[in-house]
Amino acid sequence: MRENDGHSMITSARSAFMSALADAKQPPAMAAILLVVVMGASVLILLPLWIGTMTETLAFSIQQVGFLASADMVGIFITSTSAVVWVRRLSWRVMVLLGLGVFLVANFASTFVRDDFTLLYISRVLAGLGCGAAYAVSLAALGDARNPDWSFGLAVSAQVAFGFIGFEVLPGLIDAHGLNAFFWYLNAWLLLAFLLSAWLFPRHGAPVRNAVTLRLADIGVPAAAAFLGTVILYIAISAVWGYMERMGVAAGLESMKVSEIIGWGYLISILGSIIAPAVSRYTGRTFAMLLALIVMLLTFLGLGAMTSDNALVLYIATTIVFQFFWSFVLPPLMATFNAVDASGRFIVLSSPAFKIGEIIGPPLAAYWIADGNNYQPVLWLGAVCAIIGIGLLVLVARRSNNDA
Repeated sequence: MRENDGHSMITSARSAFMSALADAKQPPAMAAILLVVVMGASVLILLPLWIGTMTETLAFSIQQVGFLASADMVGIFITSTSAVVWVRRLSWRVMVLLGLGVFLVANFASTFVRDDFTLLYISRVLAGLGCGAAYAVSLAALGDARNPDWSFGLAVSAQVAFGFIGFEVLPGLIDAHGLNAFFWYLNAWLLLAFLLSAWLFPRHGAPVRNAVTLRLADIGVPAAAAFLGTVILYIAISAVWGYMERMGVAAGLESMKVSEIIGWGYLISILGSIIAPAVSRYTGRTFAMLLALIVMLLTFLGLGAMTSDNALVLYIATTIVFQFFWSFVLPPLMATFNAVDASGRFIVLSSPAFKIGEIIGPPLAAYWIADGNNYQPVLWLGAVCAIIGIGLLVLVARRSNNDA
């Protein structure tokens, strides 16, 4: 029986892989879509560099930097949430080009208002509005691919590659040209995405498949717990992730070295999302999420224990392991989120849940930083929120009929 199951799994995987390759060979289906997906997550991916650069180059308080760090997420949340209404009704190519155009112009405007907190915040929210619109369409396009699971896998790989390149290249550019290098770097990628999308992006998606409105009342307490757990967990992740570069610098490491370590950690983290489904399959989602929680708490402990003598070793170990288990927890989290609603509609609210956490995390972390070089409060915030968030998700997984 096990041999037949194994052969079936291999056959299924080969079929899925060939289907993904078929999608990838169709330029309208993959080339432009993947680049737009990457740009949709670009600010979050580069968040440690964004916070670090603002802290060092702008005359803003720690709290103001925290709010600026989440400004893009505010805009992304607004348009990505509203996309539930319009993404199947409006022209995909038009919305992507409009979104990328707004993102690009807002980045350009940010170079002129970088010393004015209010204007810079507004420009970043506008950037997020454009980013969120394009991102929502690109995610819908991936979902329409012949094999969505593998298409989303390609998207994760593309985002990891972008993060690795960014952490390797951007620090030198920022060191030479200041904060504006961050905006120009994003715009170089955005211009490429805009040109490819104008030529290759699908003009329209599939029609609306289900016009029935999703009501949280229909799925009750488990849905609320899954949503709240995801929000709280992402408060933890975005708070620690956003200030990870600052923690390394505060421990005495060079900024360039810190960025290089984070970049390699980001590259390695893709293995987490690949391994997690297999772990969940054989041990259950509950075990997988609790494992991720325990290891994350250990990385927070390691980051808090850094001194000038052990900083390099501890920083390499903790940042790489943290990023690995951040990716690792996502598959069981998404499966748990999806399991509370048999119709499969509740899953569309996972993206807003992520964004709410990302909006709250950096400003809340900044609020607790009394001393610019003491990030212990951020780690405590991350630990408490991770325990609560994963605790709620574990309760939901335990209540579901198929904790696997």
